[in-house]
Amino acid sequence: MVADPEKYEMHHQDETHLETNPYLSRVWHRRGQQPTVPAAGTNRRLTAFGSIEIFGRGRVEVLCAEQTSACFLLYVQALDVRHAETGREIYLVLDNGPCHTSKVSQAALEARAAWLHVIWLSRYSPELNRKEREWRYLKRDARGHLPRTLWEFADGILAGLRRLGGTRVDVVDHVPDWFLAGHRKQPTGRPPGRPKGAKDSYKRAPSRKTEAHLPEAA
Repeated sequence: MVADPEKYEMHHQDETHLETNPYLSRVWHRRGQQPTVPAAGTNRRLTAFGSIEIFGRGRVEVLCAEQTSACFLLYVQALDVRHAETGREIYLVLDNGPCHTSKVSQAALEARAAWLHVIWLSRYSPELNRKEREWRYLKRDARGHLPRTLWEFADGILAGLRRLGGTRVDVVDHVPDWFLAGHRKQPTGRPPGRPKGAKDSYKRAPSRKTEAHLPEAA
């Protein structure tokens, strides 16, 4: 990699949640009192999948609504675009999170083994991942206020991701419309509440009636 830097890239990848409630940075406060920021409404959150190229050649950032294997595949697809346009092979440093080690994610990584080489970090070693410290900067600079709308919330995060800098910055917006419409999860189309006639998937234990304990006859 050092001998031919134009042929390779090395990315440290990680993901984080970003909430509509303001991010509490380091502030002065009285000892023994927890600092708080008043927030209105129901808290919502998005998830950013991102990586930083260790030689300063930019980053790949994907903003979506969930921390799942499907969202990790959106990040891998963004790597596809970067590889196709730069022609460089990519070494990808990953932790052992569930969205990385699932069968779907493993199959996607193996399908790209010709140019995407995965380096697995040891368990519980976030200090080895350079991307970890960038989330602190993003939340401090882009999430220190209460957004007026969900659109403003998402746009502020995307702008913050671009400000992290680098030679080539790939930021992909995959925020779904149902999130911007105010839903916590993707609507199923069914009416709210328990369906009529629904039955439990497991068999309940029969109810036991307690017998009255009568005094014994003398």
